[in-house]
Amino acid sequence: MNYNHFTINYIELIKKHLKIEIFDNQALFFPDYVVDDDIVNLKNDLSAIWKDSDSAIKILQNSHDSNIQSGLFGLIDNFEVALKTGYLLGDRVVAIDYIFERILKDQKVSQINKVLLGKASANLVLALELAKKGRFVIIPSPFYWNKNSKKLIKKVAKKTIVTPELISLLNILSITKNCKLQPYTIAESDESFKRIIDNQIDSSMIIGKDAGTFAYEGILGGLLSEKILNQEEFKVALKKPLSEYYSIINEQKDFYTEYLNTITLGGSLRGDRNIDVIRLKLKEAIEKQNKKLIKSTVKSAGNIAGAGGGTIALLSTIATITSPIGILGGLLGLMPALTSFMKDDNENQSVVISVFKRLNSE
Repeated sequence: MNYNHFTINYIELIKKHLKIEIFDNQALFFPDYVVDDDIVNLKNDLSAIWKDSDSAIKILQNSHDSNIQSGLFGLIDNFEVALKTGYLLGDRVVAIDYIFERILKDQKVSQINKVLLGKASANLVLALELAKKGRFVIIPSPFYWNKNSKKLIKKVAKKTIVTPELISLLNILSITKNCKLQPYTIAESDESFKRIIDNQIDSSMIIGKDAGTFAYEGILGGLLSEKILNQEEFKVALKKPLSEYYSIINEQKDFYTEYLNTITLGGSLRGDRNIDVIRLKLKEAIEKQNKKLIKSTVKSAGNIAGAGGGTIALLSTIATITSPIGILGGLLGLMPALTSFMKDDNENQSVVISVFKRLNSE
């Protein structure tokens, strides 16, 4: 039995009863195909496996098969971006159950918003393969099993207005030490980003300086990572399937620490500057490599086809690709043998730039 069996069963039940299909790396949900009996059966089956939900908590407490665990909190619309952000910060992403305890458990079927249920569920199905590898874990809400959650919420409520967003943060903070989680979230708008930075992130220190600093860096790192992924230079990374995306990052074990140190250096006031530094270094590395690849490829093409048609055809292909990343991907596609050349070049680059370059090559 897979040690992450609770999460795997949870997602497979959702996929089965809500008739969710995966097509071209997209999870498809059709509300008209789902009848009330499907939702009732889903509710009953999730209830049946809930007695085993403690096993998911123990995975985190023991840091089983993981070095850095990223705990997602907040009200998220784009779950795929949230997951890809999390995998920049750690080798496992942890999400708190929303489907069973918040939507299904205490509501009548007639009261359930089928579209909302389907959207939230489809997002989870995308992570099924990563769950089978132990890279994605779902746990019950700490509010129901961790006494520190309610204590933290009551403590903060005495000083400020407690919003749903803040409750979500405090909920994950309450298990930061016990479950060895580094909290993170995404903002999805400039207003939300500012609200988290100005009004919420400082709450991380309520759990003590050591754990609070760990949490603060994770939250700031997540917010800035989302900004990076939404930059034009990084759009290719968002198109990659989750499993491939994760594998590229996890091949470099030193990436997580080096990246987080780079992106959070100087705190939120230097955030935009840190993003620009990564963008510029990535662009410089790709342009430098493109020049070498073009020179080497032209030479190889000349040796193979003479100085005529082969070289002209190759240069014509390059001329149609405008972006530096596109040139890199196009050349490697034309000359697979040059991948060894790229590997040698990467040895002189930082782990962060090397990984981002791979994430953004087509």
